[in-house]
Amino acid sequence: MPSLTVASLRTQIQARKLAPVYLFHGDDVRLIEQQVEAIEATIDPADRPFAVERIYAGEAGGSPLDIAASANVFPMLGGHRVMFVMRAERLLKPKRAAKADAAEPADDAEDASEEEGGALDTVPLEDYLERPSPTTVLVLVAAGIDKGRRLTKRVLDKAQVVEFGGLGAANANDRRDGRREVAADLQRQFVAAGRTVDAAGVELIVSRAGGDISKLRGDIERLLIYTEGQKVITRADIDEVVTVSAEVDDWAVINAIGDGDVARALREAGLRFERGDSPHALVGQLRWWVSTRLSAAAPDRVKAAIDALLRTDLALKSSGGDSRVLVERLVVELTGRALPRPSWGPGR
Repeated sequence: MPSLTVASLRTQIQARKLAPVYLFHGDDVRLIEQQVEAIEATIDPADRPFAVERIYAGEAGGSPLDIAASANVFPMLGGHRVMFVMRAERLLKPKRAAKADAAEPADDAEDASEEEGGALDTVPLEDYLERPSPTTVLVLVAAGIDKGRRLTKRVLDKAQVVEFGGLGAANANDRRDGRREVAADLQRQFVAAGRTVDAAGVELIVSRAGGDISKLRGDIERLLIYTEGQKVITRADIDEVVTVSAEVDDWAVINAIGDGDVARALREAGLRFERGDSPHALVGQLRWWVSTRLSAAAPDRVKAAIDALLRTDLALKSSGGDSRVLVERLVVELTGRALPRPSWGPGR
C-alpha cells in the first residue's frame, strides 16, 4: 500500500475511519505516542479495558502466533477492537543470529525467520495480514524496520504505513517535507498550550535541533514551561531556552589539551558526557594521547601525566567521586603548554 502522511492519518482518526492494519515507524517517538493515544481515543473510555490491547513483540504473548490469535478475537461489546503491537522492530528488524558461513547468502524464508536466539515462525501473522479481521485495528509500532525481510515486505504491502521520520530523512525532499510537517505540528502544540510563535521563531527552533527530533521535543517542553503565563513566545525566549545542536568531535578534547586550551578542553569534555560517553573510554583516549603524543613532544611531562591517569583510573573503578569531576580534573592536569600539531592521524 502507498505510504500515509501524518496529516492523512489524523484525518482518518478524526473521521473514525481506520484501516485494518497500520505500521508506525521512525525516530519521532513522541509523535508516534500521540497518534497511538489518538487511535485509542476512538474507543469509548468505559470500553477500553475490553476493547484496547497492548502487547510487546518478543515477550510473553507477543509471538506472531499470539498476535494473530489476539487480532482475530471478536469485540465483547460490539464496534471494533484496537490492538497495538509495541516494539514491533523485534519482528520486523530482529537481531540476526551468527551464521556458520557469513559468506553464504540466506534464502528468503531463512532470512525472514531468523533472529537471535532461534527461529521465529512468522507465518501466522503473514496469514493474518492476507485476511485481517474486519473488527480489529492492528497497529504495529516499530523503532526501525528491515525492508529486506519477508514479514516486513508483507506488512509494507498490506498495511497503511506511516513513517515518523522527524528531521532525519535520508534525502533532501523527505527532509524538507519532514521539517514542514514538524513545524506545522509545533504550531498546533503552541496553539493548544495558549501560545503564539511567528513562523520565523518556529523555523529557528527547528533549525537549532540540528536534525535531532528528540532534542526538538525536549526544547519545546522546556520552552512551554519557561513561558508559562505568557501568550507570545519571543525570540528572546527562544534564545534563552533553545540551544544550538552541536556535532561532537571525538578528538576535540585531545586537540584542546594539545593546544594548551583548558577552557575548550573542559567544554568539549562536557559535550562528551552530555552525549553519554563512558568516562573510562575518555580516560583511555587520554592515555593514548600521553603515550603517543605527549611522550614524543614533551617527555618531561609524561611522569606527572601517567600519575594523574593512574589516580583517575583508580578513583573511577573504586567509585572514588563523581566521574565527571574526576575526568575534568584529569583534563586540567594534562593541559599544559601547547604542543605542535601532527600533520597526520587522530588528534591532528
